[in-house]
Amino acid sequence: YISLLDGIDTGVDSSANEITPFRAIMNDMYAKDISKKISSVKRDKQRKGLFIGGKPVYGYQMHPAEKNKIVVDEGAAPVVRRIFRLALEGLSCRQIAAQLNAEGIPSPGCYAGLYPSGTGQWSGERISEMLQNETYIGNMVQGRRRKVSYKSKKCIRQLPEDWVVVEGTHEPLVTQEVFDGANEKILSRRRDTTDNFVSPFAGLVKCGTCGKALGLRFWGREKHRIYICTTYAHNTKACTDHRIFYEDLYKAVLADIQY
Repeated sequence: YISLLDGIDTGVDSSANEITPFRAIMNDMYAKDISKKISSVKRDKQRKGLFIGGKPVYGYQMHPAEKNKIVVDEGAAPVVRRIFRLALEGLSCRQIAAQLNAEGIPSPGCYAGLYPSGTGQWSGERISEMLQNETYIGNMVQGRRRKVSYKSKKCIRQLPEDWVVVEGTHEPLVTQEVFDGANEKILSRRRDTTDNFVSPFAGLVKCGTCGKALGLRFWGREKHRIYICTTYAHNTKACTDHRIFYEDLYKAVLADIQY
C-alpha cells in the first residue's frame, strides 16, 4: 500500500507505516459519525412530512418548484383511482392486474421509463401493495427500509410500527372511505392456502431471473408445498418456470447452517 499524501509505503521499512492502522481506525470512526448525522437529518425530515425518497409512488410526482414535496401526477392518477374502484366492485388483485394488462395500460415501471414499453406487467402483488399504501389518502409513509450499515448498500425491511407516517401532507387520490372499503373487500377474498402454515422463508425467496418473490403454493395430490415464480405464473412470457419444493429448500438451508 502506497500513500503519497501520508508518506506511507508498506513495501519499505519505515516508522511511518506503524501509524497506518490507527489512521484507518480514525477514518472509519469519522465515516461512521458522518453517516449517523446524515441519518439523523433524514429522519428529522421524515417526521416533518418532507419527502426524501428518490421517486414518489405511482400516481404522484415531485413538485416542480418546492423541494421535498409531492403533487398528483395527472397522467397516472386516474389509473390509481380506477384500481381502488375495481377493488370496491369486488375484483381480486390478480383480476385487476390481468384487466390492466389486457388493456395495455403501462405498469408503474414502464410508466417511469425503467423498462421498455410493453415489457413490464402489472401483478397482483403490485396491486395489493398499492391498495394498502396510505400515501394515496394523503399520508406521507417513509422509513420502510433501512440500510444495514454505512459500509453496505444492502437494505432491510422495517416493521410497519417502525415506519414514519405523517398525516395530511399532500393531496389524496382517494378518500378514507374508499381506501378502507377497498381493503375490506380484498381481505374478505383471501383464503388460507397454507393451512395456517408460516414459512421461515417468507419474503426471502426470490427468482434468479426476474428478481421477484417466489410464491408458496400446494402441488399435486399429496399437497406438497412448493415455491414458484409468481411472474411466470401470471405471464409465461415474462419469465421462465422456476420452482423448488419447500422441503428441499428447508433441508438445503438446514444442512448449510449445520455445516
